[in-house]
Order: sequence, then structure tokens, then C-alpha cells
Amino acid sequence: MSAHATLLSPGPLCTIQDLGRRQGRREGLAPGGALDQRAFLWANRLLENAPDAPALEVTLGGLKIAFESETVIALTGADCEATVEGRGAGNWRTVRIQPGQTLRLGYSSSGLRAYVGFSGGLAAPEFFGSASIVIRDGLPSPLDRALESGQPLFWVGGSRSSPPRSVPIQYRAGPADSIELPFISGYEWEQFTVEDHVRFMSTTWVVGEASDRVATRLAGANLESGPKELDSVPLIDGTVQVPGDGAPLVFMRDRPTIGGYPKLGSVDPVALDLLAQARPGTVVQFVATDPAAARARLRRRETFFGFESI
Repeated sequence: MSAHATLLSPGPLCTIQDLGRRQGRREGLAPGGALDQRAFLWANRLLENAPDAPALEVTLGGLKIAFESETVIALTGADCEATVEGRGAGNWRTVRIQPGQTLRLGYSSSGLRAYVGFSGGLAAPEFFGSASIVIRDGLPSPLDRALESGQPLFWVGGSRSSPPRSVPIQYRAGPADSIELPFISGYEWEQFTVEDHVRFMSTTWVVGEASDRVATRLAGANLESGPKELDSVPLIDGTVQVPGDGAPLVFMRDRPTIGGYPKLGSVDPVALDLLAQARPGTVVQFVATDPAAARARLRRRETFFGFESI
């Protein structure tokens, strides 16, 4: 290991994430991975890392890291008013850190998840080809728990002499009190009534308090129709499922691999970044989109950042 630091405070929830697992579905493992892929990918691009280099995902803020090595980091995602030795560090940019300095993230006033990228990527154990921590899956230690105070951090890139870099303003994600989610209906859509079709697409949904890395739970109406007898079938990121209480949810990166409740369809995977930053109370509206258009948006992202989606 060429560089190291100590995590003094993880805040409410801090995990190591990459782009998730491409293996393990038969074993029932969630893919895991950064919830806001755009912010995560920009952190690595700023540092000229591989797209899937492991980084920290920090929920709400409250992070504190003491660095023992000179290095360059990248800060993206929710603006947690980062400081280094009390001086503002900014966001969506690289920051040079000197030995003995401490990085602090305050608590974000909008957005949920910030990302801290490290030069060369964090060194972390892998399971089924990924360093992502998925707490619900009971993975081998230490991939089964959030990071804790006093934990050492290691990365492989050391210090680089490159000039400061930042994400162009037009590509930075800003806070939003309301979001539109492009939606693609699925094969069970026609088994819901026309009334529920209209209700789902016209309702002003609100992100619920119980939302987490597994699913974003929505409140606003109850959908009462849909198929009544179902076998459990595979799920994907963005699947919109209607459980027994009739309130839909959108599955995120720590989702189960299969589900047996009725499914309306799926959210455009690129738009899941918006949900990753949506705090409870955020207004959500679904808008129909063409599958070909959604595929084109995903291909543009993959081409720009140089990776293939799971």
C-alpha cells in the first residue's frame, strides 16, 4: 500500500462502493455498488482512475479523515461543505491533501450521498469480483458492515502532480425538490387496471422515510389491481414493484435478486441517480419513455466513462 489515512468519523453511514458485482446472482447476492453512479464515475474520472475503482459513499455527511500521506482526492455528489484544516475544499473537483491534514464533511442541506475518490482507488477486499459493501447480504467480513471510527484506509495511487481538475458546471447534479423519472412499462403492466395505470402515472408521489439502499419507497396512492398469483422472478435495478400495501417501491442497488409481488415496469437506469440523492419528502413524477431512448442514454454514459453496465 503506498498511501494511508485513518477514518476518524464515518458519519451516519459510510461504505466502500465500486460499480457492483457482475457475479453472484445464483447465490442470491445483490449487485451493490454506488447508488449515484454519475457522481461515483466523475470522482474516478477526475482522478484518471479506472471507472470502477473503489471509493467512499458517504450518506448525509459527518465524515472525518486524518491523512498520513500526501495525495489527491476527488469530491462529488451531495455538497457536504467539505473542509481541509478548516478551509473550504469545494465539490465536484480534486483536492490535494498534505500529510497530517484532516478532511471534514459537514452535513448536506440537500442531496443524500457524497463520494470521496482516492488516487488509484481504495484498496479493499473483494467478494465475487467487487469491493462493494452490501450489509443486507451478510457477506464475509469486512464486507458485511459499514465503516467504523478508527478504521484505516489504504489506496494505491499515492500523490500525483496533476493540476486541479473539476467537473464542468453543466454536468454537475444539483439539488431538486421534485424529480421526473422516465418509466418503461413491463410485461405485467397490462394485468393492472386502466384506473391504476392512470393513477400511477398521474400521482404526485413522495419519497418515504423508510427508503434506503435496497429500495426507494413511495407514498401518495394505493394501487389495488395487478396479478394475484405470481412466481418469484428476477429483479433489476429500477424495477417498480407493488407490495401488499399497494404503495409502489423502486428497487435500488442492494435489492433482492428475485421478487414475487406485481411489477409495473422499470425506471430508466440512468435516472436512478436522481433517486439516489432524493431525500424523504422529495416529489416524484413518472413519465413514459421509449425503451430505445433509455438504451441510448445508457450507451452514451458507458461510452463517455468507459465501462459496461451490469
